[in-house]
Amino acid sequence: MQINITARHLKLTDSIDSYVRKKITKYERFFNTIDVFVHVILSIEKNRHLTEIILHSGKISFRSKEESTNLYDSIDFASDKLEKQLRKQKDKLTILKDKKRNIEEAFSYDTMEYSRTKISEIKRFDLQPAMVEEAINEMDNLGYKVYCLKTE
Repeated sequence: MQINITARHLKLTDSIDSYVRKKITKYERFFNTIDVFVHVILSIEKNRHLTEIILHSGKISFRSKEESTNLYDSIDFASDKLEKQLRKQKDKLTILKDKKRNIEEAFSYDTMEYSRTKISEIKRFDLQPAMVEEAINEMDNLGYKVYCLKTE
């Protein structure tokens, strides 16, 4: 994890630097890769102390910005806000993995063998975000007929 700290209109002391690094290093538990870049911007404008934390990991970026009358409080608030975002993202990923596992179990060979319906073909794709029109055009170009059942 690479941490860059920028101080605007204040002197970056060793205690502030170590405090920020201590807060940021706890995010390592959310990532398996080394390619995590964190940029922390500390600034003072009149009597407002601003902290902005920008975290990049692969294609995903997270950002939190908080202000307070105390620099350490603004660091705490921004850090807590970013941690909430990371937890939410982690929860989404675990839910998606559980859904994928449930689908794979539903279409396993054991369940299909005794089923009355026959599945002629199973294809697996890595899905990428697309607009509905783009997805329809792509499926038409490939010549696929797709029947979707809404499950929820």
